[in-house]
Amino acid sequence: MSRFFFVDQLLNLGDSPWRAPSELIRHIRALRIEVGSEVVLLPHTGDGVAAELVENGDLLLKRIVDRPFLPLPNISLASAWPKGTRGDDLVRRATELGVQQLIPLSCERSVVGRNDLSPSKVKRWHKIANEVCQQCRRPDLPVLNGELSKIGQLATDFDDHLLICLSPGATPLKQVVMKSDKPILLIVGPEGGFSAAEEQQLAADGAVLAGIGQTILRIEAAGPTALAIASHCLSSE
Repeated sequence: MSRFFFVDQLLNLGDSPWRAPSELIRHIRALRIEVGSEVVLLPHTGDGVAAELVENGDLLLKRIVDRPFLPLPNISLASAWPKGTRGDDLVRRATELGVQQLIPLSCERSVVGRNDLSPSKVKRWHKIANEVCQQCRRPDLPVLNGELSKIGQLATDFDDHLLICLSPGATPLKQVVMKSDKPILLIVGPEGGFSAAEEQQLAADGAVLAGIGQTILRIEAAGPTALAIASHCLSSE
């Protein structure tokens, strides 16, 4: 797969040569991409444009190319949200590991999560996800917004998914994942655990308990660890 970069606008071949935004130029230089090399410019939807880097940093738009495709397993993550910059770490690792959708949960014992997350934070997380996708050559961005979901919404919003709730000491996640042919929604609670009412709601909604070890992981570690295990089990390679 050619090195690609996301762009915020649709490009036409008639726009050549194209002066890239300064942030994109800095990224290209940081990667030491040589003059004459070809890269692909990707809008967030639709086909890309193959472009050649020239001496002055401009890009010659050469031809329309199919959007790259990466066959990632269909796994989403609903997680209680960690405090401070730990949220950045969660977005970064989950994106690297191929999460399709990242849903912030409002839980009774959450430290963060009484109100929707601020637009400035969501904007930062989108920027992080954008940079991560370019770095790890993932051509699709995960779905992420700042609207908090309640436990009771998950079964409705993901009615075609297998809901898997992480719980220490439960059946190993690998065994649960390997038995399913549905898309997966991993559910991670706060470090204090779900309340009794939330556990009852999850059970009533058909969520399956699964474990990733005997220890209690921090939120920003638990979700990505589960993603890595589930993705490995479902990967075609």
